[in-house]
Amino acid sequence: MEMMQMLAIQFNSLTASEIALLMVALEYAVLAPAWLVAAWVLEGDRRAAGYWMAYSVGSALALACIVAGIHTGETPVRAVGNVLVIVATMALQRGIWAFSGQRISVWPHAVMLAVTVVLSWRAALDPAWVPVRIGVVAALWAGMYFWAALDVWRHVRLALNQRWSALYATPLVLTGVMLAARSLRAVVAPDTVSFEVEQNTVLNVGSSFTALVAALMLQMLLLSLLVRRLLERLERLLRHDALTGLLNRRAIDELLVQEEQRMRRLSGRVSVLMIDIDHFKRINDSMGHAVGDRALQHLAAVMRSQLREIDHLARWGGEEFVVLLPATSGAEAAVMAERLCERVRQLPLVNDDHRLALTASVGVAEWQGAGDTVASLLARADAALYAAKRDGRDRVRTSHLGVPGQVHAA
Repeated sequence: MEMMQMLAIQFNSLTASEIALLMVALEYAVLAPAWLVAAWVLEGDRRAAGYWMAYSVGSALALACIVAGIHTGETPVRAVGNVLVIVATMALQRGIWAFSGQRISVWPHAVMLAVTVVLSWRAALDPAWVPVRIGVVAALWAGMYFWAALDVWRHVRLALNQRWSALYATPLVLTGVMLAARSLRAVVAPDTVSFEVEQNTVLNVGSSFTALVAALMLQMLLLSLLVRRLLERLERLLRHDALTGLLNRRAIDELLVQEEQRMRRLSGRVSVLMIDIDHFKRINDSMGHAVGDRALQHLAAVMRSQLREIDHLARWGGEEFVVLLPATSGAEAAVMAERLCERVRQLPLVNDDHRLALTASVGVAEWQGAGDTVASLLARADAALYAAKRDGRDRVRTSHLGVPGQVHAA
């Protein structure tokens, strides 16, 4: 009971700005366990979530030290808070780098930390250095937030191709502007800036509550980046084959329907290849399913390397693959199919120092005009594939309106 009364007395003696800073610290402290859970669950983004957890913990401790130093007049405690602030912001930026796949820069952060430690130590020994410490540390702090904002903008704009990339960087820019204003104030009015920082002025109270909002916005920004990454991975799992990494049947079906609609609207040419690994059952039966899986992965990689960026390669099922070739005639598709077969012959699968020769049979079909359908197109490609297998495998056959015929290399 006495302890609660003492805490109440201490709380009542706090200024509005100190309470606002403690609310920001509490916000960071509450969100830290969420980042710990994210680091545990999200294996692919574990480093980024770990850095952001360190940012939350470090920010909470830093703000608590700053408030304690202001309230008690213990300059060393406040100096520790200033150092922790810089360390926490470094963790924030390193998390952004880890999330976006950027190279982590060591030396800029090391220099900033060294400057902060030296100035905080000097200000703790000599109050005359306080304005210098406030100006320089706030400038470094602002610089890191602006730098992080640029990193986020670049990732969202270029990597994610989002139009509203500036919106993602807004919380970082807002925080950077507040800190830059504090640094500028230290240059313009060095005699009063330390007093303004410590006292319950309108400027200090306003900036403290603005920091509360900015901190919440920033945490929401980081969370939105993780949620978007999770949605992208979920979409990839739904549209890609787990073994080969190629599009799955559902995804290629959607693309075929889109292509059919485009052809009916604009006309043009499109062809498909139906591909089958020769004697795949024999590989599975004699060498095991693990070797069969590697054969599928090997063939997928070989074919993918031979296709254009506009082409779509999918695992149709089992050992069958489908290639959608936009803006491609049947003759051009046949030439590409011959090249694929030749490349498969040239690159055998290496398995435990043994070379396993692979071949493939390919059926080719071309879109026949307004009266054609995707179902008919695939049926003709399948019929041509059957003809290739019937004629001895390791060859290409084409089909025009259901009549398979041999295709000769160009």
